Amino acid sequence: MAEPPRGTSARFDRIRRVDPGRSRDDRGKEALYSTSPTSSASAQVQLTCQRCEVSSGLTVIAALRVLRPPVLVDPFRRRVWTRCPVCARRSWLEIRAGQALRVLLQRAPTQ
Repeated sequence: MAEPPRGTSARFDRIRRVDPGRSRDDRGKEALYSTSPTSSASAQVQLTCQRCEVSSGLTVIAALRVLRPPVLVDPFRRRVWTRCPVCARRSWLEIRAGQALRVLLQRAPTQ
């Protein structure tokens, strides 16, 4: 009887072989990526700081906490002058709808 090649013993394998009788998780890889259309989106508001150039996703409640006085609002360019939640310095923050709001707007009720 020939000896199996070294490292092929089931006892020493580090990665288990897939059991054909067991069903695989088809959505496991999809759950890892937030850009997936079926994944849950949590960022309702997207703020981008012009000073540190970092974009941060916040919920509406957290975005309202960022808007502490004094605040300047530029509605034409959709930005506010306030303290950045990332670098904690005052700067213009561009406001955009986050992924959660975009998904809700796309699922508008149809009659």
